[in-house]
Amino acid sequence: MKLLRITPRLLVGILLSMTASLLNLGLPLLVRQFINLREFAWSGISKKVLLLGLAILIGNLLICTLSDYLISSEGDRQVRQMRLRLQKQVLRLPQRYFDQEVSGKLTSRLINDVNVLRAFLTETIPATVTGGLTILGTMLITFSLDWKLTLLMLLVFPIDGAVTVPLGRISEVIADQTQNSLAALTGVTSESIKQIKAIKLNNAESDVLAKNTREINQLFSLSLKADRIAAVIGPLQSMLSFCLIMALVLYGAIRVKTGSLSTGTLGAFMMYFFQIIGPINNVALFYSDRKQMLGATRKISEIIDEAAEDQAKGQQVPEQGSSLLKLDQVSFAYQEQPVLEKVDLAARSGEKIALVGATGAGKSTLVKVITRLYPIDAGRISLNGQASTDFSLRQWRSLFSVVLQENTIISGSIRENLTLGLKRKVKDQELWDALALVRLEKYVKSLPKGLDSQLGESGEWLSGGQRQRLQLARACLSEFKFLILDEATSNLDADTEKIIMTALDQLRRTKNCGQITITHRLATIINSDRIYFIKNKTVIASGSHDELMEQVPDYRRYVHEQQVREKS
Repeated sequence: MKLLRITPRLLVGILLSMTASLLNLGLPLLVRQFINLREFAWSGISKKVLLLGLAILIGNLLICTLSDYLISSEGDRQVRQMRLRLQKQVLRLPQRYFDQEVSGKLTSRLINDVNVLRAFLTETIPATVTGGLTILGTMLITFSLDWKLTLLMLLVFPIDGAVTVPLGRISEVIADQTQNSLAALTGVTSESIKQIKAIKLNNAESDVLAKNTREINQLFSLSLKADRIAAVIGPLQSMLSFCLIMALVLYGAIRVKTGSLSTGTLGAFMMYFFQIIGPINNVALFYSDRKQMLGATRKISEIIDEAAEDQAKGQQVPEQGSSLLKLDQVSFAYQEQPVLEKVDLAARSGEKIALVGATGAGKSTLVKVITRLYPIDAGRISLNGQASTDFSLRQWRSLFSVVLQENTIISGSIRENLTLGLKRKVKDQELWDALALVRLEKYVKSLPKGLDSQLGESGEWLSGGQRQRLQLARACLSEFKFLILDEATSNLDADTEKIIMTALDQLRRTKNCGQITITHRLATIINSDRIYFIKNKTVIASGSHDELMEQVPDYRRYVHEQQVREKS
């Protein structure tokens, strides 16, 4: 997959850089002519030479300025497009992908690896092209001046290659390992910051520090290897260049003394030699830079080539009328381990159902397959008899408003959190009504900025109960046909929960929507229209609370255990 493009803008920038390189090739010739002048006074010829040299320098400055801007700005444009493309792709990747990837590593791919591509596009390619032109132009000019001295100067190529090629290959391996190590360090650091509360509460600072230190030391070790190679290459190249310069000076001096070479020509050769040292190194490093770029491209391509969710393909869901959501013999395995087996379930508009069972029975997983976060392995999920896969993913998920036990508050304001994902314009009064429904209106009004108050990262400035109530308020604002509450009131006290659940019941009847509740609190489930009791990865019984208490011993035992827990 092609991530980098040679655009007209970049091409113009490179052509301008090449023009500047060609202008630079004329300076040593002017110096040669100036030195060879017998009259060093301000004669007409010397004046023209100086003015021409000054014009070349000013022209070179202007051209290089424009060239650098065009190349850098084009690199920034392509990086922007690449990051937007990656962001779009990441947001469309299936849930399974995020279950297997460390978020910090993914962040590193989006930032560090993209920067590697930018450096190759804006630095390596222009430097290699202009460097190659400078070397070629220098060789042609110096051969025309003195082929013998040119052959001596050509020794710089095999000497420089003997140093940079073998060490450059080692650098390639280290550079690739460094990128991977940097991604790993970004991952553990990001996780440490995200889970800092859990780390502190468990007195795990030393454990986390030890883990992060290993990653830091790994990166440090690789950096030292790169430093050692750089420490060898730089002085060695300088020493070899100095030796070659001495050889050129000695040989040139002998030629000047014998009269077979002018002083100006020797001066020009020395200038040309210094001019091509940098380009030779740039050309020599192209291979290793290219390998590093290919490594970064491979890692980015792995993300882009991942099969993404097609959220638009499929039918529209019906906007009017009652809805019947059914699961028929649904089975699902995660990492080849069965989680759900032949589950049957139904939820209707205006109906309140509950999913109960021991921890790990598969209740939350049911929510994930119902909302198509995970594809089922067998069975059928349908709406009014039509398979869920017939509807577009975006349309299907719009059927549900889901409130999870885990924190889903984003960094930003209360307003931004309440309107997250809403496609319609919401009036402030609607926001206040939703907050009033969950008993959060008074608190928000007490804040200096009200709805525009910032909440900190993941809502850290709110209590656990306030975060859950804000999530419930967000859910109430969406246009849904089924409200799913997965332990959505676990952080609320019993009285507050009762008030909010009563309000949600009223909302359900008003909107004629279905409600699916997962909770361990008996008071929340006993008045459900139907309870599904889940055990051993499947629904073993369904009915009202009284029916299950009478007919299902396992349910009676479960209820008794919950009563004991709630009293203790």
